[in-house]
Amino acid sequence: MVLNRNSERTKKVIQRLLQWYKKRTGIFSHAALPETIQPKGVVRESYEHVMFITLGVSLDYQRSANDLWDAARKTWEDKNTRWVFSPNLVAQKTMEDLVKDLQIYRLSKKMNKDAKIWRTVSLSFLELFDGDPRNMFKKFDFDALEIFNAMKNTYGKQFPYLAGSTGTGKILSLWIRMMHDEAKIDFKNLNKVPMPMDIHTVRATITTGCIVGDFNGSFSELTGLAKNAWFDACENSSSYPLDLDEPLWNLSRYGCSKISNGKCPYIDECKLADFCVTANPQSNFSLSQNTNTSISTAYPSDKI
Repeated sequence: MVLNRNSERTKKVIQRLLQWYKKRTGIFSHAALPETIQPKGVVRESYEHVMFITLGVSLDYQRSANDLWDAARKTWEDKNTRWVFSPNLVAQKTMEDLVKDLQIYRLSKKMNKDAKIWRTVSLSFLELFDGDPRNMFKKFDFDALEIFNAMKNTYGKQFPYLAGSTGTGKILSLWIRMMHDEAKIDFKNLNKVPMPMDIHTVRATITTGCIVGDFNGSFSELTGLAKNAWFDACENSSSYPLDLDEPLWNLSRYGCSKISNGKCPYIDECKLADFCVTANPQSNFSLSQNTNTSISTAYPSDKI
């Protein structure tokens, strides 16, 4: 395995990525991420908004983000199922009630497992922080890195998946980023929290040549390499990894994920095309979160 990070190239990618993401054109015209749309009747930055995001993101694993947040909105907007977003009401209801109502709009994909995660997270916030995640933030003086480390090292069992104790750990970083961007929590040390990585952000890391070479191994291992590439490039700069989650996700979701047989249908209109390794016919890769991932990429000789 010889997969190299190119920090100088990655810094150039960051500059171009943020420049065009802000313009919301082309691939980036789809810039609204699914979690940015709150349900009807939810006041932005309110307690209800905080709980909608917190419990919804707890189930953001091995599924479509669009489907998850669409189901979460429908569940909230139905007054008969809205109770699931209240830790107090979750504590008063039976597990059978929770399983049933999380299924009505397919908010839970894995019926019993997801209901258990939802109930555990709800009751843990109720018992430890009076049902309000913002009390946790206050306990750690709104220090994002302290919250990140406490969730991973202390609260893993109380907050399954949300605490980042399983899989790639993306949900914890994603939750902190959402709390800042959507609920407007004013955190310190956001620049020290790693980017939430999923198949889209990893794919965009590869196609832009921020990591390049040969790799054959697990998706989790590849995720760690990609995460470090962005962390290194952001060091001593005005950008930080959580800045890059949304634009990279959009770049892959609406661009790089359409690559087929080494060809990208958006190569002529993509503003990052001159970084794209698919311009080199020797480059090929196959990403899978469940089986081994194989990569062999090289820079085009006439590109950056």
